[in-house]
Amino acid sequence: MARRMRILTMMAATAPLAVALAILPAAPAQAADGDLSCSATLDLTLTPPLRAGGDAKVSVSGDLSGCASRNGQHADLRAGKLTGTGAATATAGGFNPCGLLVTAKGSGTIGWVSGADSTFDWRISPDPITGLAFSATVTGGQLKGDAITVAARSATPNQGCRTNGLSTLAVTAQVTFG
Repeated sequence: MARRMRILTMMAATAPLAVALAILPAAPAQAADGDLSCSATLDLTLTPPLRAGGDAKVSVSGDLSGCASRNGQHADLRAGKLTGTGAATATAGGFNPCGLLVTAKGSGTIGWVSGADSTFDWRISPDPITGLAFSATVTGGQLKGDAITVAARSATPNQGCRTNGLSTLAVTAQVTFG
């Protein structure tokens, strides 16, 4: 009898979650208007290594590949090279391997294989749920005005970042413009 009550209690406790998962829409993998979606490998370098209470210059480099334009308007943007710079600060906290809450902002350029360019502004801010929030907007060139969404698949900081500071971060992600 006690076992049956525990099972019923667990079912009652998980029912709202199951209902929410069943009725809430999944996050779209593409932008609503379908401008462009690409796989990305990004490398961030912070100089000096970022520690709590400190600041650092940020340089970003990476590749966008396998880009697809669902609406067909940007089929020529199949791949590109991304570069950027910025500045970051950090406070202690967070549940990431480095124990940092990072705030950063900067700008960059994507050089598309078609010969076109896109310039963008980016910002990273602490987020209590995900650890950090990334936002960016294309400010010029191809895709001007598009918001950039980054869904990280993996993010690997340098070894020993908790004691030596964050000096590198390698990211693989899906990047969507729309």
